Amino acid sequence: MSSSDIVSLDDNSIVINDLPNDTEAAIRYIKTLLPATLNDTFKYPPIVFIHQLKDIIHNETLINKELDILKNQCKIQLLTIGVSDTSSALILYEDYVKYTLNIYPENCCVKKFLNIIIPSIKSFLVEKCILRQQFKLQQYEITELINCGLLLIRNQESYWVSFPSSGSFIKRYNEGRKYIIQIIKRRKFQEILENSSRLINRHTPYPSSYVYFVYWIHFS
Repeated sequence: MSSSDIVSLDDNSIVINDLPNDTEAAIRYIKTLLPATLNDTFKYPPIVFIHQLKDIIHNETLINKELDILKNQCKIQLLTIGVSDTSSALILYEDYVKYTLNIYPENCCVKKFLNIIIPSIKSFLVEKCILRQQFKLQQYEITELINCGLLLIRNQESYWVSFPSSGSFIKRYNEGRKYIIQIIKRRKFQEILENSSRLINRHTPYPSSYVYFVYWIHFS
């Protein structure tokens, strides 16, 4: 390693390649704003929406470039929230593995998917023929991954990569978004202060609205 690969800080040597790029740093910052649990009902992995990154880094070209780097380094797993062929969210690979293995600690199909398939495909979309031919998965193994929530059926020949309980997350997210929009529309100036939104959320009969708050309250 050449001296140009190392930067000195307080007399300690730091390898530049080990430092996160701006986009990874933004991802990790947003992650700190998301709760791990909420009264035993909010139990989802720390998902970051790509549009949130644009509110921190005002350079979409840089974001896209660094997301590609992180994807190729297998540091992130891109996701589509819904039924779109465009990635709209992501999760750090380390969190993706931890969250999934916490639910399926002894599942061999899941371990193979996390340790071999995901690092190889580096995508949120995978063709059935790739799973069958390149990774030698049998149909029952693909079915097992679908049942575990790691694959969502896109069509007869392909799948989206997902995470366990993604359906529940999307449902709560959409319900919360609808509820909050209704509140805002009833306001005189169609706006709501952050403190007021948190107070409303504590008294709402719809706990799902919290999913919307935590993903938008800091980045509206």
